[in-house]
Amino acid sequence: MKKDLSRRSVLRLGALAAAAPAVGTMAAGTAGAATGGAAAAAGAAAGPLETSLPSLPVADSWQVRPFTLSQVTLGDSVFKEKRNRLLNYAREYGPSVVSGVRDDQRGPDRMLRSFRVTAGLDHKGVNPIGSWESPDGNLRGHFSGHFLTLLAQSWASTGEQIFKDKLDYMVNGLGECQDAFAAQAALPTPRVAGRSGTAIRFSGTPNGHITGDADFIKLPAGIVAGLTDFTVAAWVNLAVRDDNARLFDFGHPGDAASDTLSRMYLSVHNGSGPRFGITTSGSAGEQRIEATTALTAGQWAHVAIVKSGGTGTIYVNGVAAGTGSLGLSPSDLGSTPDNWIGRAQYPQVNIKFLNGLVDDFQIFSRGLSGEEITAVVADAASAGSDSRVAWYRFDEAPGPTITDSSGNGRHGEFFGATDGRRHPGFLSAYTEAQFIRLEEFTTYSGTGIWAPYYTLHKIMRGLIDAHHLTGNERALEIVKKMGDWVHSRLSKVSRDRLNRMWSLHIAGEYGGSNENLAHLAAIETDPERSAHYLVAAKAFDNRRTVLPAAIEDRDVLTGIHVNQHVPQFTGYLRIYEQDTAANAEYYTAAQNFWNMIIPQRMFSHGSAGGQYGAAPGRPANTNPELFQPRGDISESLHYQSATSGSSSGGGETCSTYNLLKLTRNLYFHNPDPAFMDYYERGLTNHILGSRRDNDSASDPQVTYFLPAHPGATRGFGNNGTCCGGTGMENHTKYQETIYAQSADGSTLYVNLYIASTLTWAEKGFTVTQVTDFPRQESTSITVSGSGALKVRLRVPFWATRGFTIKVNGAAVAGTPEPGSYFDLDRTWSPGDRIDIAMPFSLRTERALDDPQVESIFHGPVVLPALNTQRTWRNFTFYPQLKLDGDLTAAVAHLEEPNFFSTHGHTLRPLYIGINEAHHVYYKRVEPKVVFGAIDSGVSNEARDDDGDSFLDKVWAAAPFKGHGEFVARVEAVASDFQAAGLFTRRERQNVIVAASKAQSELRVE
Repeated sequence: MKKDLSRRSVLRLGALAAAAPAVGTMAAGTAGAATGGAAAAAGAAAGPLETSLPSLPVADSWQVRPFTLSQVTLGDSVFKEKRNRLLNYAREYGPSVVSGVRDDQRGPDRMLRSFRVTAGLDHKGVNPIGSWESPDGNLRGHFSGHFLTLLAQSWASTGEQIFKDKLDYMVNGLGECQDAFAAQAALPTPRVAGRSGTAIRFSGTPNGHITGDADFIKLPAGIVAGLTDFTVAAWVNLAVRDDNARLFDFGHPGDAASDTLSRMYLSVHNGSGPRFGITTSGSAGEQRIEATTALTAGQWAHVAIVKSGGTGTIYVNGVAAGTGSLGLSPSDLGSTPDNWIGRAQYPQVNIKFLNGLVDDFQIFSRGLSGEEITAVVADAASAGSDSRVAWYRFDEAPGPTITDSSGNGRHGEFFGATDGRRHPGFLSAYTEAQFIRLEEFTTYSGTGIWAPYYTLHKIMRGLIDAHHLTGNERALEIVKKMGDWVHSRLSKVSRDRLNRMWSLHIAGEYGGSNENLAHLAAIETDPERSAHYLVAAKAFDNRRTVLPAAIEDRDVLTGIHVNQHVPQFTGYLRIYEQDTAANAEYYTAAQNFWNMIIPQRMFSHGSAGGQYGAAPGRPANTNPELFQPRGDISESLHYQSATSGSSSGGGETCSTYNLLKLTRNLYFHNPDPAFMDYYERGLTNHILGSRRDNDSASDPQVTYFLPAHPGATRGFGNNGTCCGGTGMENHTKYQETIYAQSADGSTLYVNLYIASTLTWAEKGFTVTQVTDFPRQESTSITVSGSGALKVRLRVPFWATRGFTIKVNGAAVAGTPEPGSYFDLDRTWSPGDRIDIAMPFSLRTERALDDPQVESIFHGPVVLPALNTQRTWRNFTFYPQLKLDGDLTAAVAHLEEPNFFSTHGHTLRPLYIGINEAHHVYYKRVEPKVVFGAIDSGVSNEARDDDGDSFLDKVWAAAPFKGHGEFVARVEAVASDFQAAGLFTRRERQNVIVAASKAQSELRVE
């Protein structure tokens, strides 16, 4: 019995494309060409649903090119069944019946709700989506982008008007929000009613959520330099009494790894009230004064910190509320460069921004007396004029300049959403606070930021798909403005800071933002604007760790976030395509990165990532979204089984979505069938199996994780999550890779055997494939059209029992080799038919790191064993095998396609969408050398060099023509094991005798 994922197969998967693809430029030249780079190459002609849809970018470096979604329609099969369930969700989500009339835009209204609220528009009275899309969720807006792509793909696949209507409505709604943001950005920073006159509003981070704009005021450098005694006083009206939110914070910037060493600050609340702190040695060396009087949200309060001699006092509304010794003074801090009103110093974890109003902020060069503080409370101008350093009354005209009313000219500057610096192309479901904070290197946590550019990617991608798949020009206008906004921000950020941003776990996750920007560069006709988009795309280069390591083929993936990094490399391919000569390292990086995952970190159903235990120099990891160590499959499964919930533990569906996308795009450059072997594996197992087999109008009923550890179950639903979003896309684009065409249009590649019809109008061909694969082990392809065309049929790596081809009933000469393409180069006539038989065989694939841990497959289909226990299932197969080596001797076929049973367990295909506990892997237990019922009494030893046991080596040569050939194989392997010191002479003789006696046992009936 052969194990198909042998070392030879592993090496083949792991060493694709040793030579770089042909170097060229985009079809229309570089991104600066008048035709907009890659946009000029139109690809195939329009299908039934296409009339004048915008062309997708096509790179000259591609050896093969895809067809559009609307050129390929799905026929009846499990793929169409799964897709139709998502179409039902796309139609039915969110509608309500008002006065007897169905309103299909209630779903789109829910998708637009957070955008409209943030933009100050009417949200139409709809409820939030929920989950990560809650009103204060830090990832809100991403799901709406996925929903746009769902609608675009659904319309391209079916032509149903409801999908186009919903999409157009959403695009118009997003355009209205973008216009509202632009109008807000055009207004100067407003002044609002204050304690006296007008005040400044700071929109910060209430309750730890990013619903504000991260506003703050920057004061001149060294504003308190040289002071020994001082007073800082202001009126404050808090919107939220938030711990650690600062009224002011003056100090020096720290670095990414340490706390700011020198600073002084006044927080509005810590424990029982305001806190003052001053330090020259970080948090550990702080001298503090704690007030015992708390400020009340929604009420004006006067707060002052006074240092006189060695004593410091906090006053609240003119009354001393806390006092203590202060040995440090501003003079000990030196000339502080970062002096903020309304924000904390970086690099504290979770930088806080004040949420509330501030009026009459004053700094004095001496400690005011208690009587003077009382006077200042009554009248800000009544005391301290002889020592006033600065006075910010906020009574100046609206705008970013904050006037120093002391006459000393120490004017401040307001930074925030209304500071006049924001590019009018901004569009998001939250304000720019998360983007601002990312640039400040805030780390991810419950009160920090959460992947703002990831969210932006989904919105931009949805708009790009809306443009290309449905022809919506408004979508292109909106997304170009968003691209302009990205350039306006990132082009001003240093490379060092960008590297640090993208290295942050989760916070720095940007999805495929570089792919979006490179896409815009490719289709933009204005050279300057196109160049700006490419600059923005390259700003996302992760050059601190992962990208340079991938270029050098250094594996640094262990412990980093799978879904954070995989889509980056599809973006690197898009950048490479803009100028292949100048950007060759991007292609090298993408290829090397893929080889570090497939098959090195690949579970049998195509996923990667999972928990793993501690090892020397490596702590344990309990986050199932991170890459496991290279070659760590069984160890990861062991750990997950012991520590994970039944529906987690690895196999994040988003990650497989992105791995398939990266695989597909690498394939365009190098059409090695091994790419499609992996693509088929992930699609047929993980992706098909990620959709539950029932309809739902409330959520997409897809998995977050599809774990492979013993006793794992699938959890379906995921409205509002990342995998819910990619899940909507997964099942409405099954047709995108079934076929491909050579760059010169002379060859049709048939990559997947899925029921479908390709309309290739440019060549005058229609190709119809009828099959129920993977529930059928054959397919029939009818070619309608006339003329010469080479058809390349992929021969899957698992097709070891034959791959027979007939054209119009006549057998085709030649022997198709598994893991290759077989060419039919002929002149076709209407109605010509290709019949392919590809009988599935039962086979096992073992984990790279443990030959006893295996999965069982039927052809391309992984067959989990159903069982609720969280411990390994132990299966033994060799004693039941016959001379043909067919595993069916030990595994019984049940009536339904791809259903089997063994050892009292039902084996059911993973694509069946149900949440019963399963075992994707089991333990192979073959302790003795046994042939049928003949026990040799010899232990089934394994070799150190490859992990193969004696029986593995014997049965690898199956099928055997007769018993004599079998015995000869046993003798040869036994001699090798004796020579290696694994068998004694007597043990060798015993296994040969047992094999000789087993003639009747091994006979094929």
